[in-house]
Amino acid sequence: MKSTLGIILLSLMITGCSESNSVNEIIEQPILNLAKVNNSQAQYIPPTFIGSNVNEQKELLAHLTAQTQISDVQLRQKTLIELALFSSDKNQSLAKLETISHSLEALSKAQPNDFEIMAAYGNALSYQAVFLQHNLGQMNFVSRKGMRLMDRAIKQAPHNLGARLLRGVSYANMPSFLNRAKFAVTDLSLIKQHSQSEPTSEFLSFVDYYLA
Repeated sequence: MKSTLGIILLSLMITGCSESNSVNEIIEQPILNLAKVNNSQAQYIPPTFIGSNVNEQKELLAHLTAQTQISDVQLRQKTLIELALFSSDKNQSLAKLETISHSLEALSKAQPNDFEIMAAYGNALSYQAVFLQHNLGQMNFVSRKGMRLMDRAIKQAPHNLGARLLRGVSYANMPSFLNRAKFAVTDLSLIKQHSQSEPTSEFLSFVDYYLA
């Protein structure tokens, strides 16, 4: 595997397809459902904005956490930031990841047509397999459940680039015997094709690394 399973540098990648926004601007974007849309009507939806780098993500997370009242959209954004920051956490633990996974599960149940959140939940579950190598049964369970969720998200919303990104990075890191490489190539190729980043950007270099 090119890096630990799942979402290493996810924080960089999630912002690579969308234009940067001020940390002080909490983006209130509607949750879009692209399920079963005809190709002729398809519009690619960029990933949710969660900050351009780790420091900006931490500042944005602190801002959201400090709110006395938080909207559903802000809660969604906050949870995605927590998932992204986990990848750079030097003190990673299964307990921390399980907490994030539970939050994503609750959001997914509340908004079953939010396919980026569905994919994020699947990504987090698959990432748990890293911490469960001592328990092969549980490792297999969370890995396969995570893959099913990510595949379902893409099947229902193939033009949701946030879902594509989450699955593409996760699958690119999975061992070859799981036969997920072709899906990673498809997902990340679409991300590259529809990215608003400059051709020489660090983001596209990272995508190329996984496509190599």
